[in-house]
Amino acid sequence: MKNNNSIMITIVLGICILIGAWYFQVFTDYEVPSRILAAILGVVITAIITQLLLNSQTNKEVTLRQEQQKWQAEQDKLKQDRQKEIANETREWQEQQALKTKEWQEQQDKKTEQWRIDHDRSNTVFCEKLKIYKNFLDTLYGAVKDEELTDKEKIELQYQTSLVAMYCEPENILKLSEAVKKVITMMCKPDRQRSSNNNVLLETLFDVVEALRKDLYAKDDIKTFSDDVRQRTIDNFNVAYSNAKEGNTDVNDNKQHLSVDLNVLSDISCMLKSGKIGSMEEVKPIESGLSSEKQKAYNTSELNLAVKDWQSQGWEVKALESEDCPLQITRNDGNPGKIDMGFYNGHYYLQAGYEGDSNFSRCLKWDNGGRRQYDLWYEFPALSMDVPQGGFIDKFKSSIELQQYIIKKVNYLMEVIKKEHRTILWMKAVGEHKDWQIFTWYWSTLACEWQNDEEGKVYIDTMPDDKDSSKVIVKLGNRANNVELLKRTLERIGHADKTSSIDTTDNCYVTIATIDSLVPNTEADANIVAGKLKELIKDITYKNIK
Repeated sequence: MKNNNSIMITIVLGICILIGAWYFQVFTDYEVPSRILAAILGVVITAIITQLLLNSQTNKEVTLRQEQQKWQAEQDKLKQDRQKEIANETREWQEQQALKTKEWQEQQDKKTEQWRIDHDRSNTVFCEKLKIYKNFLDTLYGAVKDEELTDKEKIELQYQTSLVAMYCEPENILKLSEAVKKVITMMCKPDRQRSSNNNVLLETLFDVVEALRKDLYAKDDIKTFSDDVRQRTIDNFNVAYSNAKEGNTDVNDNKQHLSVDLNVLSDISCMLKSGKIGSMEEVKPIESGLSSEKQKAYNTSELNLAVKDWQSQGWEVKALESEDCPLQITRNDGNPGKIDMGFYNGHYYLQAGYEGDSNFSRCLKWDNGGRRQYDLWYEFPALSMDVPQGGFIDKFKSSIELQQYIIKKVNYLMEVIKKEHRTILWMKAVGEHKDWQIFTWYWSTLACEWQNDEEGKVYIDTMPDDKDSSKVIVKLGNRANNVELLKRTLERIGHADKTSSIDTTDNCYVTIATIDSLVPNTEADANIVAGKLKELIKDITYKNIK
């Protein structure tokens, strides 16, 4: 606009000069005045043209600059839109990955839970089979040992057979009935006379045990008793009997019982051994088939004392009742923790679990090695690493070192489970709170975490007092170990007096409360602790928040 005004003024000035020259008759025959005026007009005209050119150039530059600014603004907007698009895509990808991770974790949890259910069910069924089959063999032996069969014994055999049929496959129960028929026929013939061959029961019981073993292991490739093995076993007993001093009828009966137990305790059917043994107090030397020297090598006094101690603490214990599950320890007071032993992947394992808390097994693995599956931790004890399936109970009873290791480890795991259960009760009583992460840590600590931009990650750690077991301490701290941020939190929630007590030797925290708790693992104890934590959580979340 300013440039246009200058041009107009120049044009008007030029016109005025021309009018003045005409009025004063400058353009005459006199040469000098006319030249002077022509020069002046030339200057004016040149100035006008120059002004026009400069104005045009300025307009072009302004237009170009405006176009460049517009282009740059468009580029900036495109860049911002692209960045937003990338951020949205990244967020969506992260959400999808988090969702996939969560789904994968849920699938793994389901698989782990199903494996545990199947594992427990399999162990339970196998243990029940062993007991029932052992009772069946005892009943059969009791019925035929006197070479007579009474009505009462017939009824007992029928009843035991029905129990076996609950678990036995149809084809195996048929084989079992055929084997029993052979035993009764050979042993209880009306006209049967005693002969020099006292191994008739052993001969026939091979078929009975064969039918039971096929059902127990349910494998097509299971090894059967070959005719050679049977005959050599019988020959060994014949030689032994021929070199033995003759005794009365009761002694002969005991010898016949000895042959039954050896059949059950053979290397081929070693899994049936656990059903015959039970606990050491229930075993008599004549029933076990072991020499008195072998019996003296067994010493389970430490285990017996440990079991009594565990039971006095409220634990339910099943010890040495089954080779597939030599030890099973649980509680019936609402504590879902458990400890058991079993056979997996070619070795015997010891495991502990607390249902629903993966941190339980994670911390056990960090401190003890071993392996874990979600809420289950397990290890393969080195002292029983080379024990074959079916040989653990014998190894355990004859190895004081193995007994001491298992007892010590079980005592440790029991304490861990009790600590874990108390912390879980606290966590359930506290409940869920928005923007808070609440979880257990190393079994005895309940961790509560909350975060914002002004104060960072604030945490509340609750745990039993190491110096006084009747008290529970509550620590308030900052995960980044930032003292100034922790002071800001304390001042905001009305605990400015605690800022001078901040401990920075280990982590950045202050003991904000000490609670006189009641009996651990009770509802009253959980409610007292949870009441204080809920109050702190409310203050930290809402009090004086800007």
